Amino acid sequence: MKIFKELFRIISSKQITQTLLNILILLFIILMINTTTEVWGGFFSVLWQVIKPFVIAFVIAFVLNPLINWVEKYVKKRALALTLIYAGGVALITLIIILAIPMVYNSIFELYPAFEDGLIYIAKIIEKNLDFDVSHLVTYVQTQVSTFLKTTAVLDTTFEVLNQLLINAANFLVYVILAIYMSARYDEICYKIKMIASKLGETVPAYLTEINISLNEYIKAFSIGALVQGISTGLIYLVIGHPNWALIAIVSGISSVIPYVGPLLANVLGIITSINLGASKLTILFILVFIQSNVVPYVIQPKIYSSKINLSIMWVLFGILAGSTLFGPWGMVIAMPLIVTCKITYRVYRQHHPLEKENCNR
Repeated sequence: MKIFKELFRIISSKQITQTLLNILILLFIILMINTTTEVWGGFFSVLWQVIKPFVIAFVIAFVLNPLINWVEKYVKKRALALTLIYAGGVALITLIIILAIPMVYNSIFELYPAFEDGLIYIAKIIEKNLDFDVSHLVTYVQTQVSTFLKTTAVLDTTFEVLNQLLINAANFLVYVILAIYMSARYDEICYKIKMIASKLGETVPAYLTEINISLNEYIKAFSIGALVQGISTGLIYLVIGHPNWALIAIVSGISSVIPYVGPLLANVLGIITSINLGASKLTILFILVFIQSNVVPYVIQPKIYSSKINLSIMWVLFGILAGSTLFGPWGMVIAMPLIVTCKITYRVYRQHHPLEKENCNR
């Protein structure tokens, strides 16, 4: 009986009652959120559609601001610097659409036969040495790639496609106009954001300042790192005489937006399409890729990226995996900026809470 009395006393205690009450409140909140998903989900969807042009325009202005500031040092007028950067950017995009895309498109068709032969060769080696049939996987990849090429090979000029192109062009024009306005008043906009942030907390502007500096450093470092990755990859495949070395270099440079994973996939594509070049060239390729895979990410890039935003490969891969799981392909792209933001936020928090850090170390 004493055991039951003690158990009843514990269950009826204030702490247990409050804990159970908190659990019930939490379950009720979760139930309400789940029940009203369509209501608030639709609201946030509409809200995002309204603020989306402003968010995208601010991101464009944020990315281009360091370049605009650099040009402004030489031309002395921000209006002229804005004109040069945005006019040059639009001209570059137009040039890429007119010249580069058709060239890359043709190179992809030239690269496909070598890619197909490489897959078949690898499948034969696996079947011969490991006694494992992967022909079904090869067939699946061939079907998917062939379907993609056939789909993009035909220019669809239906009304729906033309209408969508016009909508995208109009949206792009709106984004550019808003971005130009925000770039022209960038300092004023940042000052107002900090003023609003200061009302949320005294230290919030410090967080925004540090995040702004670190993200600017990340953008600069990423641009240089992607250029180094693309050039080094292009030189490797040029040395072994790969006919599409320029395309692989472009793919490797662009894929650097997904650290480690992107360049790795670019090299996989390069190796598969290099199998028919012969054993000696393939051996040289493996050696060069091995050297590049260790020198660029572990020697060159750490020197490019400042110590403020240097991240271990574990956190980078975790961010890419989490981003892709939550937001799909775009999540892999925004993973690094988000990780940098989180790291800087935590560092500034520790700077403003040194006593808590000391207590943790005790």
